[in-house]
Amino acid sequence: MLIFLLAAGCASNDVSWAVHHASLIPSETALTGTQTWEFFTPDWAKSGDPDAFVCARGQLVSGAVTAALPGCDGCVAAYELDVAELETDCAAPLDADPAYLTPRAMGIGAVPDALADADPYPGRSLGWYVSVDGVEMEPYGFAYDEALDWAGELGSPGWTTGQTYTLWPAYAWDLRE
Repeated sequence: MLIFLLAAGCASNDVSWAVHHASLIPSETALTGTQTWEFFTPDWAKSGDPDAFVCARGQLVSGAVTAALPGCDGCVAAYELDVAELETDCAAPLDADPAYLTPRAMGIGAVPDALADADPYPGRSLGWYVSVDGVEMEPYGFAYDEALDWAGELGSPGWTTGQTYTLWPAYAWDLRE
């Protein structure tokens, strides 16, 4: 399961939480954009305090359209991904830990019932699914037109080529062992 890979990747006692999000643009045959891993201290879970921020890794994401893997409910799009480092302000070992060069595949489908209560834009979001093993996808969060974050109801529903989408997780990764 994905959580075990990520928990193994964190060796610092100062970092206890990770949040993974992306901004992506699909085309007819591909996907491009960026993803970010943000890391936080133990206090962040209780307070949400921005002072609990430790560092971030920014990465370039490109992907080619592929067949959907099992686990992507109602999949309308699926991609094999290539992830490359863009920049980081993280210290070792987080700065180069390969566990955070994931996922390798993703899909866009229906919002899973189990995540519906966390949906930031019910009826307008799609489900975000990821795979680190290239065999099966797991529900991960939400994909929605980025305009919803700054223009409310002006954002378009669905998955449309040329549109910029925010991909937001349904949860934060607990990196404490």
